[in-house]
Amino acid sequence: MENTNVPTEKKGNIEDLVAWQKAKELAVTAYKLVGSINLDAIIKDKLIHSALEVSYSVARSYGVKQRAQSLENLYEARECIFEFKTAMAIGVDLGYITHDQSAEVQPLVDHTDKLVSGLIQYKEDARKGKVRPKSNNYRGGNGNSDNGNVASDNFGNTIDYASSPVSNF
Repeated sequence: MENTNVPTEKKGNIEDLVAWQKAKELAVTAYKLVGSINLDAIIKDKLIHSALEVSYSVARSYGVKQRAQSLENLYEARECIFEFKTAMAIGVDLGYITHDQSAEVQPLVDHTDKLVSGLIQYKEDARKGKVRPKSNNYRGGNGNSDNGNVASDNFGNTIDYASSPVSNF
């Protein structure tokens, strides 16, 4: 007789998670950025460490079983995004990083932030017992959105649930 009490594993791999892919891309971009400019060692270390920690935290959130620990890791990822933004801003203010270099990285930082925020929102909703409908007719907010798959999260970001980073989360 087959043992039916074996816990099931999550479907998919961490590599399938869009938030992890973007966080990893941010880390690679940070390495390339600091390698291409003359940068103060402390700011350089903060840029690299915070960018790496975003992807690590997203990965840890995927790998843990408890929802509370997963949320804690995702909040840590978001904190690291803010650290990265701060280090970039200081680097720009000190003249180590040009405005053009910062402007090149900013869309990736913002996209990563939205994806991580979307994961947090998803986990928070699940914790509160909120369930998103599986249909494409989901309307967030007041329901009067032109695009039925878009809603705002608790952080002021617009989340497109049709291309949600939580498909296998």
